[in-house]
Amino acid sequence: MNVQHERILGIIADLAGDERREVDEFSVAAASGAIPERLPRHAWVNHPCRGDLLRVLTCLDQGKLIYVTKRGYWGLYLTKRGYQCLAERAAGAAEGAVDRVIEPIIVPAAPDDAQEQGAWQAPRPASVPLAPRHDHFYSTLALAIAGLGALLIFAFGQSTYSPLARESAAASGGGYSAAPTALIVLPSVPTVAPTAIVTAPVAPPERTFIVANTGDDGVFLRRSPKIGDRLGAWADTTALEEIGPEQTLDGTTWRHVRAPDGTEGYVPAQYTALAE
Repeated sequence: MNVQHERILGIIADLAGDERREVDEFSVAAASGAIPERLPRHAWVNHPCRGDLLRVLTCLDQGKLIYVTKRGYWGLYLTKRGYQCLAERAAGAAEGAVDRVIEPIIVPAAPDDAQEQGAWQAPRPASVPLAPRHDHFYSTLALAIAGLGALLIFAFGQSTYSPLARESAAASGGGYSAAPTALIVLPSVPTVAPTAIVTAPVAPPERTFIVANTGDDGVFLRRSPKIGDRLGAWADTTALEEIGPEQTLDGTTWRHVRAPDGTEGYVPAQYTALAE
């Protein structure tokens, strides 16, 4: 962990306080001095410094020093390992560590080969220009065709050649003779009594698991059996209700479970244990 990462980690710890509450990325950026004090929160989305800060937060998350939830503004939680790292750094400084200069939040751009391999890129605003629509001619043409069709239907219905006009003339004695029509008798179709649909009862969940084997770091519940599709983190001993069959993807076995708040998703089987 370099000086820049240590500085951001210390800011998160100060903002979290003794309650260890959630800290959002905008508050960290404001506390670090990377943005003006009066910058509106909505302007932070496209700010040039946001990509640099999110790179640092991604490194801290991959090192298990913080938890990161990525719903809107990123929410940050300092882990037990992160507090231990800060304590060790503070102890080293108290024993006579060399003073270091605090650097601003600047992360060099990744090389081209790293970007081709799927490296993280900073968010940027859309660059697609908005052009006015030019389809008014086609809309007017479609309305004209529809109106012409309705007019032709009405005119044909009023003409003497239409079946409706001939029947009206024959009923009023207007000189038209109605030709006898043959009566067509269709065979009766036997009625089939509706059969009752029996719905098999849904089997109750067979097992309940708890979060375990994480070293007090907790585990992420994911929307799908993928490493990066995170919903939220749950601490050790949290009860997880099994709601579906297990799935194995890329050598990792995933359990389909429901969290205590009703959220459904997947967790790695290695971080669960069967509840007693």
